[in-house]
Amino acid sequence: MEKVYIKEVNELHRVKKIADEMNLSEQDLRNEYRKLVENFEEAIGQMRLITKVSDKIQKKLDKVNAALDQKNQELDYKNQELTKTIEELTQARASRLATTIVLFIALVLFLLEEIIIEPFITSFISSNQLVSIGIKLVLVLLLKPAESLLENFFFNYIYKRRKQQTAETNAKPIIDIEN
Repeated sequence: MEKVYIKEVNELHRVKKIADEMNLSEQDLRNEYRKLVENFEEAIGQMRLITKVSDKIQKKLDKVNAALDQKNQELDYKNQELTKTIEELTQARASRLATTIVLFIALVLFLLEEIIIEPFITSFISSNQLVSIGIKLVLVLLLKPAESLLENFFFNYIYKRRKQQTAETNAKPIIDIEN
């Protein structure tokens, strides 16, 4: 710190030396006193200038910090929107997969009902049409819960896989030193 205020520190040492010796004439003391006052006024002027510059820099810093906070808030909001969109896309993908599989299962079940169960019902039960419709109705009613279960399964699977890939990507070094 003394290197910054070399002139002031030197003046302080000079004045202390004079105060310790006190062997100056009255006129020399007055001259030294005037010199001390001038130096003190100059130091006050420099302190004022430093304070003004410091205040201006602080105001600029405050503005930059406020702008940075605003940008961070905007980034947080966009990150939340992006996360929400990714979750919606994941949900849509899981729903599409589940619907495709359930439709395939429904087709297979209806074919099995028509080919295997229908002849069996016809040969043993006289009112076979009502039983056949009842079986088909039960199959239709079971499709929606099956689709919901598959959708949840696929959503969790895709979400966990994406999370794992993100963790692996974040764990990899940016620059591979060995290659």
